[in-house]
Amino acid sequence: MLRFLLCALLLGLPLAAGSLRGAVRVLDRDGRARAGLEDVVAILEAVPREPAPGPGETLVIRTVGKRFVPRVAVATPGTEVAFPNLDPILHNVFSVSPGNRFDTGNYRPGDSPRVKLANPGLVKVYCNVHHQMNAFVWVVTTPFAQVLAGRPGLAFEDVPPGSYRLRLWHPEAGEQDWPVRIGAGATTGAWSLRLTLPPVEPHPDKFGHDYPPPADERDY
Repeated sequence: MLRFLLCALLLGLPLAAGSLRGAVRVLDRDGRARAGLEDVVAILEAVPREPAPGPGETLVIRTVGKRFVPRVAVATPGTEVAFPNLDPILHNVFSVSPGNRFDTGNYRPGDSPRVKLANPGLVKVYCNVHHQMNAFVWVVTTPFAQVLAGRPGLAFEDVPPGSYRLRLWHPEAGEQDWPVRIGAGATTGAWSLRLTLPPVEPHPDKFGHDYPPPADERDY
């Protein structure tokens, strides 16, 4: 793809960009389609991959009502993530995802610790105080990545012609991928994900220990 772009630029040829559009369905455990695409991520990657872009604007993930908001986000390598605490209690955000491990330590209401996500991949984010809190950041090396909440499907515009891999992911479905060939004009399709995983993946705290039972959870 890079060769195509360079040749087109050298020869003064127009770059006939294309697009990829289509409906996405999330099938619940009973086979019924969910009404929306909350927490679905669509990633369109060139084959072979292009060089990673630089860091994006600071990504803000708030802690509100013992939840991460947004729960799912995308970023590029080197992007800084802020975790402002809007709750009247302590939180301790951490991740043990390979290449992007971090630990904010306990922080108070109104504080906003920051971390930098350096490497591509899925970053699973948890709170060391509250087991039910989880968030996910896809660190990607492509400009074509979308969180599909509030959309009827995916729509990638101004895509250079070439071979791609379309990846769809949801926290309760995992990932599926499809090969896609983009030419000039619109390429269309339809894709679906089936939910099979629990809403909160079982996980230990940052020390590798089990969380206390919910009844014993302390807000401090």
